[in-house]
Amino acid sequence: MAATKMDVEEAKDAAKIEIEEAKIAVKSDVEEAKDAAKKDIEEAIVAASDEIVAAMAATKMDVEETKDAAKIEIEEAKIAVKSDGEDAKDAAKKDIEEAIAAASDEIVAAMAATKMDVEETKDAAKIEIEEAKAEVMAAAKIREAKFAAREDNPERRLRRSVSLRGGLPPGKKYHYFLSHKKEHSILGRQPESLAMAIHDSQISAGFAGFFDVDDLKTITPEQLAADVRMSCAMVVVLHDETRVSSWCRFEWKEAESAGIPVLCIVDAHHVCRTTVLEQVKRCSSHLMVHQWVSYIDAYRHDASIRITDWLHEHAIQN
Repeated sequence: MAATKMDVEEAKDAAKIEIEEAKIAVKSDVEEAKDAAKKDIEEAIVAASDEIVAAMAATKMDVEETKDAAKIEIEEAKIAVKSDGEDAKDAAKKDIEEAIAAASDEIVAAMAATKMDVEETKDAAKIEIEEAKAEVMAAAKIREAKFAAREDNPERRLRRSVSLRGGLPPGKKYHYFLSHKKEHSILGRQPESLAMAIHDSQISAGFAGFFDVDDLKTITPEQLAADVRMSCAMVVVLHDETRVSSWCRFEWKEAESAGIPVLCIVDAHHVCRTTVLEQVKRCSSHLMVHQWVSYIDAYRHDASIRITDWLHEHAIQN
């Protein structure tokens, strides 16, 4: 037993020695391995750094070469573009010059044609003016002859004087009632002057007429209606604003209600007859029964005679 225990102890001591020796051996191997690995890593790092430097140098060289090549291409492109631009400018300049030359020729030709047309138009206008003057002079002579014939006709004067001596029908005070709007927004009181001229011409012909400048001190609807009904006929002086007068429309309505004939005189020297005709047509059909008379300064004698003839027909007691 004692010998066995001694063997065991020796064996344990021997094992400890071996373990220590193994540890020392293992530690030595590990250190050597670490040193070898460290050396390998350092060598690999050095090799990789060399390769990276070489690669960077190669890349830098490639970039520089690429930039140089790009510069060369850009310069070549600039030269080509400049050349093309100069060619295009020359071509455009040439086209413009040709277009200007062509346009100048066309303008000269057009001006010559226009001048010829103007001359022909002027000649034609002169001829038309001369013809119109001749027509006007002829018409004036005819008008004067008619007027003289009417005024100098003894039978006509006798018939008128006898008719006027016949007096007014019972219940009538006037041969005519003169309806008009005194003022115009543009013409001022010119319409009143025209109405007064017409009134004076018919008074001179022997008629008794109602004209508010002479006969009205104060205007009332009742008095105005009575004066309309005491008239044998109504003479209306029209312009393009007459229909807006409530007094005129009232007078027209009274004339229609009383069956009094109406003669319309249009101031055709200042307003459009057609415009006034359309206005009145929508306003009072009674004013459309008898043919209208256009009053123009150049034909005022004819207009006065037509009014006088109409009054003899419609305002004189037979």
